[in-house]
Amino acid sequence: MGKFIKNRRIVAVLLGALVLLQAAPQAAPPDRRAAAVQTSGSSASNQAQTRKQRILDQVPRFAPDRVLVRFRPGTAASETGKAHRQAGGQTLKEIPGIGVHVVKVPGGSVQQKIASYRANPNVEYAEPDFYRVLIIPDEGNDPGPSAGGVITGREYFEEQWGLNNTGQQHTSFDFLGNPIQVNGIADADINAPEGWDITTGDPSVKIAILDTGIDCDSIEHAGKCVEEISFVGDYSDYLDDPEDYVGHGTHVAGIAAVHTSNGIGAAGVGWNSSLGNLKTCFAYQLDLLPPLGIYVTLGVCPLSASVAAIAYAADNGYHVINMSYGSDKLDENGDPIGPPEQPNAETAAISYAWSRGVVLVAAAGNDNNTTRLYPAANDEVIAVGATDHIDDRASFSTFSVPGDHWVSLLAPGVDTLSTNPVVDCTFLAEILGFPFDPQTEGCLSWKSGTSMASPHVAGAAALVWARRFPGQAPQACTSPSGVPCNDVVRSHLEYGADNSGAIAQNFLSWSEYGRLNLYGALSIVDTDLDGLPNSIDDDDDNDGLADSVETSPGIGTDPLDADSDDDGLSDGFEVNYDSPPLDAYSAGLDTDPLDPDTDADGFPDGMEIVTGHDPLLGTDSPVWGDTDGNGVVNAGDVVLLTQAVLGSITLAADQKARVDIAPVIAGTPTPDSQLTPGDLLVVQQILLGLASYP
Repeated sequence: MGKFIKNRRIVAVLLGALVLLQAAPQAAPPDRRAAAVQTSGSSASNQAQTRKQRILDQVPRFAPDRVLVRFRPGTAASETGKAHRQAGGQTLKEIPGIGVHVVKVPGGSVQQKIASYRANPNVEYAEPDFYRVLIIPDEGNDPGPSAGGVITGREYFEEQWGLNNTGQQHTSFDFLGNPIQVNGIADADINAPEGWDITTGDPSVKIAILDTGIDCDSIEHAGKCVEEISFVGDYSDYLDDPEDYVGHGTHVAGIAAVHTSNGIGAAGVGWNSSLGNLKTCFAYQLDLLPPLGIYVTLGVCPLSASVAAIAYAADNGYHVINMSYGSDKLDENGDPIGPPEQPNAETAAISYAWSRGVVLVAAAGNDNNTTRLYPAANDEVIAVGATDHIDDRASFSTFSVPGDHWVSLLAPGVDTLSTNPVVDCTFLAEILGFPFDPQTEGCLSWKSGTSMASPHVAGAAALVWARRFPGQAPQACTSPSGVPCNDVVRSHLEYGADNSGAIAQNFLSWSEYGRLNLYGALSIVDTDLDGLPNSIDDDDDNDGLADSVETSPGIGTDPLDADSDDDGLSDGFEVNYDSPPLDAYSAGLDTDPLDPDTDADGFPDGMEIVTGHDPLLGTDSPVWGDTDGNGVVNAGDVVLLTQAVLGSITLAADQKARVDIAPVIAGTPTPDSQLTPGDLLVVQQILLGLASYP
């Protein structure tokens, strides 16, 4: 059976035994250590799928004594209290922002209590507090001591093929998990150095890591964590990943934004970005084969913790959320049982976070199929699949197909080097007898999975935010076009992706947008920041002129303003009013998009066209205040306009244009596209001879 891990000493012994079973030294000890239990990834073999199913079958599907309940908006407090009393539930807390109640119920009564709540007309939904499981993959031995710094002359950055792949030699693992040396393919990477030449981000941009916890005191993470909060306090006494000996959260955090270019350990995609250690998963010890006493350590992520952490990040200024978790029950063939489950509470939390301006990223799953996995499959989330060092889809990675592309992006996720809890390296250094100084050396490990692909995208999102919207908090951030900033950031990540791989793989057969390209995301030309690059949306203001034409010396109109001179005519209409080709303004025959009165007769070009006069001929002009269009202003015009202002009649477009005269600014009529008593007053003055325009 399984149990929660709270005793550090016992776990250390178990972990040490597990590592020794999986890895044996094969050469002289390195001066830097890179070893730990792998926690995300999946073998495509039937044996691995059977093992995965066996693990899932032994872990409870949901918390035995909790349910999540949301009442319909407007339900009185007295009614919610009555519902809890009738169902026999006790509210532990209400998650801010989305109004979900985490309810304590008697052990073993979850399904019964859910039925009771659902029978109440005031309840919008009730569901179990599902457990998500981060499974330790069956990929053989962990990297042994010979896999780390013993390789002469190799810097750790060369091991990070996903960031910069020149086809260099790097560490991989054979089918038994033994470290081997392989070569990648040039450009099978995210172009990180090219992206970092544009920006290395800013500490004010925060990435929330919802995971098993981060070793925030390690030399590679010290100062990166802006806060540490546990949402699984009922299960774990600790905030930091090493106390739970899972290693998953620290590894994910290192990929997203570890200290970079500090001469120690690995590089993080998000470079200067900050991290939030929002502990959402806890360690769960499972006796996989009781007769043999073979234990594994899993990360278990309760739905209630996921929901609470997402809502917290949304309310506390996080720009990006990374969720490298998600699981489903499998049958004997390794396929999900029944339709994919989309928890209501988590979906509500994700929608809330998106509405608060957060970019959400999640791992698509490691089941080598196209079945939707949540939270990744929510519309507001960037679902990320994994690629390998030659730009193929990772053999384990979940993917999507044209016509049902729910996986947005791909990113490197095989043999990914990143940070590991220091306690692992310290413990193994002591028993294996190699030097390791946690004050000067990083503790690293290789892991595989879409869990590793997702933080590549999260780190990239933080850099795009820092470049496009520096210093702006997510909740109130909108682009010049009025588009929410998180929408723009997501679009730049997606439109900046590579459609084809280093050896011409079609990424669009596995995802909607392709493999992440950091440089591409950061270098997109999107003049109005509406999220659509100019290459796709080359007429940002929809005036009929391409942005490049508007910014050319011959025109010089504003590509973000459809009517640069505010004369009521679009720039495109004015440029092509009378005769092509485009002329040099204002010497040509077309109306001037930079001059509201091309013929200088005192009447806006737009008004002249509406009233049937020539905007290029100063002697052909309408008469201000001439409502009926007979060429003079008389009492009949005043009567018609009075009726129009009172709403008893509606004037034709040409009639309205001639009397839309107020306000008069510095002696010049300034039409405001509406009829008011001010217009009536000016026309009366013209009739009485007290005013004349022009």
